[in-house]
Amino acid sequence: MKKNIAAIGLATLLAATLGMAQLQHKVSAKISHEFTAAGKVLPAGQYDFFYDIGSRQVTIKGTEKGSSVIVPVITLLAGAIHTTPNDSHIVFDKIGNKYSLSEIWIPGIDGISLLSTKEMHEHEIVNVPR
Repeated sequence: MKKNIAAIGLATLLAATLGMAQLQHKVSAKISHEFTAAGKVLPAGQYDFFYDIGSRQVTIKGTEKGSSVIVPVITLLAGAIHTTPNDSHIVFDKIGNKYSLSEIWIPGIDGISLLSTKEMHEHEIVNVPR
């Protein structure tokens, strides 16, 4: 009986882990300038952007120590009007020489809005090769 309960518990844990893995999407990009995300300034470098559907947040992990941050999702953006199903890119709002992470576009899902800049700004787009 105890072995059956342990086996069921292990199977449930494995199924939950596999299910959560499918709820997370990743895109990687080399960012050539420092940028702000969730109020934290991150240096230029290589980054992984993980979108977790369940928690509605994006985790950004850089290769340098201290270059990680979690950003809450504001809303999702309709991908069909902005991009093709295979496009992947990172969008920054640029004011002067300052860049703020504003959107992430990952193939197969809607765009992810992380920031709404009210001031006049330009967009800096980093296209991510697939």
